[in-house]
Amino acid sequence: MKILENNICRIEYSSTLQEIAEATLKLLEKKIPEYEMYFDIKIEEKIKINYFDDLQEFRNFINNLRNNNSLPEYAKGTYDNDMVNCYIEKESQMERVYTASHELFHILYQKYILEKNNIDRVVWLDEGMAQLMSGEKEKLQDEEEFRKFYINAKKQTKTIPELGSLIHGQQFCNEKYNGYYLSYIAVRYLLEIIGKEELKKIISNAEKIKEYGNKIVIKSFNYYDKKYCNDDSFSDEINYLENLDFDSDSITLKGKK
Repeated sequence: MKILENNICRIEYSSTLQEIAEATLKLLEKKIPEYEMYFDIKIEEKIKINYFDDLQEFRNFINNLRNNNSLPEYAKGTYDNDMVNCYIEKESQMERVYTASHELFHILYQKYILEKNNIDRVVWLDEGMAQLMSGEKEKLQDEEEFRKFYINAKKQTKTIPELGSLIHGQQFCNEKYNGYYLSYIAVRYLLEIIGKEELKKIISNAEKIKEYGNKIVIKSFNYYDKKYCNDDSFSDEINYLENLDFDSDSITLKGKK
């Protein structure tokens, strides 16, 4: 493993991942001050990042840290031991450049908000906020791009889960829905209806997290359906909220197999 280091970050990486290692340093020079301001903190310790170009080597590294084999099959990034740990395919490494800022959000949220306020992690909020803050969904700030994203995510959703009860693993991403997409839509919805400052307050308030998390996918789908349905290009879209079957754990969409 090679090492790239400055005063804020230390990256250990496979030799084929030089490009993303250099890009990560540049990205975190921007993102760390943003996170410090958002969480009202000062990060004293260096951020540690481990980039692997071999999937099995990555999985072995994480499983050894955890002393078990709990890493989901789909997982390519974690924040175990307050480190950013990632498997990166060398041919498409720059597509993963925001993984470090995504995982770093999780680390700081856990350390400075959840643990400080004795709050259990709520996966949908943590994942949605990480996608929002990391820069990975920056192109979705464009209204047209977000509308395309929303419609695509909606089409892929065969069952609406109770986001608040989901944990990582097959329960979070499967053939019925993508928990990452739904989490981002939910957080984006909250950002639009309550604003940035109120959203910032919610992430440290267990009761508010629970309150807003109740049926939030249905609420956000309803909100964006109304927002976009005036456009004739969406006239053939299914109105989800008029075609719902309820059960105790999720909502299955009629006609969605």
